[in-house]
Amino acid sequence: MSLIKKGMFVYASLMLLSSINVLANDDYDPALHKEVEPLSPEQSLKTMVLQDGYEMQIVAAEPLIEEPVLFTFDGNGRIYIAEMLTYMQDAEGTGKFNKSSRIKRLEDKDGDGLFETYTIFADGLLLPRMITTLDDGRILVRETNTLDIIELADTDGDGVSDTRKTVYLGGERGGNLEHQPSGLMYNIDNWMYVTYTDKRYKYVDGKVQAQSIAYGSGQWGLAQDNVGRTFYSTAGGQNPAFTFQAPSVYSQVYVEGEQAEGFREVFPLDHTPDVQGGLPLLREDNTLNHFTGGGGQSIYLADKFADMYGDYIIPEPVGNLVRRAKVTREDGYTVLSHPYQNKRSEFIASTDANFRPVWSGMAPDGSIFLLDMYRGIIQEGNWTQKGSYLRGVIDKYGFDKIIGRGRLYRITKPGIELTDSPQMFNETPAELVKHLTNKNHWWRLEAQKLLVLKSDLSVVPALKQLALDARYPQAQIHALWTLEGLGILDKSLLLKLIDSGSTDVRITALRISEQLIISDNKDISQLWLKLASDKDIEVAQQVVLSAYYVMSENHLAILQAAKQTHPNKKGLIAIENSMINLIAMNEKRRKLAAGNADLAKAMIAGEKAFKGLCSTCHGVDGKGGGSKNTPIAPSFYSNPRVVGNTAQLINLVIGGMQGPIEGQTFAGGMMPSIASNGDQYVADVLTYIRNEFGNQASIISKDDVTLAKQTFKDRSSLWSHEQLTSLFANPLPEKNAWKVTTNFKVKAKNGVKNLIDGKYSWPKFSGAEQRDKGHAITIELHRPAFVSQVIVDSKGMNDNYSRNIKIEFSMDGQTWTSIINNPAASDVEISETLGLKTQFVRITNQIESAGQNWGISELDLIGSYL
Repeated sequence: MSLIKKGMFVYASLMLLSSINVLANDDYDPALHKEVEPLSPEQSLKTMVLQDGYEMQIVAAEPLIEEPVLFTFDGNGRIYIAEMLTYMQDAEGTGKFNKSSRIKRLEDKDGDGLFETYTIFADGLLLPRMITTLDDGRILVRETNTLDIIELADTDGDGVSDTRKTVYLGGERGGNLEHQPSGLMYNIDNWMYVTYTDKRYKYVDGKVQAQSIAYGSGQWGLAQDNVGRTFYSTAGGQNPAFTFQAPSVYSQVYVEGEQAEGFREVFPLDHTPDVQGGLPLLREDNTLNHFTGGGGQSIYLADKFADMYGDYIIPEPVGNLVRRAKVTREDGYTVLSHPYQNKRSEFIASTDANFRPVWSGMAPDGSIFLLDMYRGIIQEGNWTQKGSYLRGVIDKYGFDKIIGRGRLYRITKPGIELTDSPQMFNETPAELVKHLTNKNHWWRLEAQKLLVLKSDLSVVPALKQLALDARYPQAQIHALWTLEGLGILDKSLLLKLIDSGSTDVRITALRISEQLIISDNKDISQLWLKLASDKDIEVAQQVVLSAYYVMSENHLAILQAAKQTHPNKKGLIAIENSMINLIAMNEKRRKLAAGNADLAKAMIAGEKAFKGLCSTCHGVDGKGGGSKNTPIAPSFYSNPRVVGNTAQLINLVIGGMQGPIEGQTFAGGMMPSIASNGDQYVADVLTYIRNEFGNQASIISKDDVTLAKQTFKDRSSLWSHEQLTSLFANPLPEKNAWKVTTNFKVKAKNGVKNLIDGKYSWPKFSGAEQRDKGHAITIELHRPAFVSQVIVDSKGMNDNYSRNIKIEFSMDGQTWTSIINNPAASDVEISETLGLKTQFVRITNQIESAGQNWGISELDLIGSYL
């Protein structure tokens, strides 16, 4: 999930970190040598510093809630909270995948604004990570390690679910629990969006349907604005907001400068150095210097706080703070800025090291709710292994002892009258329609969702009337999408509203008109072409997005018309670049599929995995993310370690790695193991990076990964670059102790000793007879070794080298395992043999020659002795 990760996720080649085995700046303050103690909810509240007259109130705390990670309200104002009861209960993460987590439903029955009662709505769950409410007593849930979606229902009204059924079968989803989808956010377009995966979901007739979309990424949580643009974040990539220029269904649109200068810098009050990345992410006073755990974000779209409308709220649990960002959209693009940048402060910050804000959201009453997981460790076990920087901090400050707590806060202002709790489940569809004019986005969206679920067409006239009521632009938008959710595509209505006086209403009507284009409405296509020249940059840009989304026959003409009317506009240029990249990607996939089918399949799967996860740290362009001076992760561009030794590469990603690479450290933290994603997953993503970013190399197969991981299957600690190099990347010495034999005659002056003499000049090894199928050279090592590469150097041998070889390993010289079958060997053939254990290596020629003997200059084995 990113349960908020301080961390990072990487896949490939040689990750990284400044995993310094010293604690940060220990001489800063002697008080830091004390263990951190938990505070009561009331004590912790007193440590909170808020800006602009806002205050926090405790609305629920332990034992009412424990280990909470997310919440969502239902139509009657009850709140569902997911509790990950097995999340990091000690520094080892013991028992984290036990099915003992749960979902609670809290209720304020006496109307005092505090939740005083709860039911355990569902238990026996595996780390629930998504909740979307349906109607009364029904919710959709996704657990960890699966892409299935289940429906839980309380049919007898006691607040406890008594039925469970799978409504979407997505299959298993392995991997670190912080690197799995979250969200299931009901968007204004009636689809539910998640992170990590390029799919969106819709609940229809008791089942969930899935649809592939152009872009899916992010980490823990996502947010939407009033027209449905999605705001993703990633902790590993230290990026608190991205892909917010346009709805992600169209693809990722990025505008240069969309975050104001310095936006990613944070200003905590707490000085405890529990950040996974170590010293590069800390100031001299031990405070966190950049986002590392941002997630659980939201956008404030209610009417209670005029100064906050449209602001982006993002919890940062590593820094014990909450960022409030201004969202400014002008001239067709959005910029995020930090209003407290000059003050070097945050909207909310605490000196309590256990304050772990993980989720935020608008409440029905118009306030902001903030969920505090309140605990010591806020990173999953891959980042807390013995020997890591973070483990040293955990042990020193006693963070592993602070578990089993949780707090829920309301953020408000004194004197503000909050809205009463809703009772939507008790209302008729006609009454729900009235809520579409509410000034609080939560009420509008919840009413829309319930109307769509009810499928009651009696409200269609009222919805059409509301859609035409220019007094309520936000209501017009929701009315249009509600009609769309009910299956009503009124062409005449859409045409009227495309000429609305409200930009947001116009772009909503345009988005919905995409379905008319799909139904082959030529007149709509011509209208789009006309609208591409509209003076409103937002309308022109939306036409371009829509045209490329449905691949209208006029899409190129539409783009040119928009560019002519709005030359050199940053937003339009960004959209054009995004569409060009999307088309190029699809064309590349098509060509791959027409060529090497196996490579194409691996590349497509690997690209999805990379862009869904690895790109958050390595960057979509593979150049290492972060800034030029402080990259988060290594660049993959023309990287010899990526295309080289596959034993080193596979072991790195299945075992994880920490520490610098050839003296260079990175800001991301460390490379956790990705073995739990599955062998095929690992193979695909490695194949992708080995054939992208200026690289070209062989496919890594699922079988390669399966074989390689057996050698160190019981290893639990992270690798260092030095360890991997020592084990897999050095030539085996002591070649004079090897015993080399052949099953064919060799020339006296060109005998087997020339194969391992370390000389690449004449005399070289040469057979005394024609090279024949089955001719073999066997090397017996004087002691067992890990062998990652077998190098058969026949440079200068012209026709006298084998073009088709097989390589086998054996521990006893009797039982052999085939490692390589290469029917297209070169004159200097480097065979990747996965770092497997062996004492005997046999190289066999597999094809008859036309009179030539077998000539070799030198044999080398790369690896290390056991």
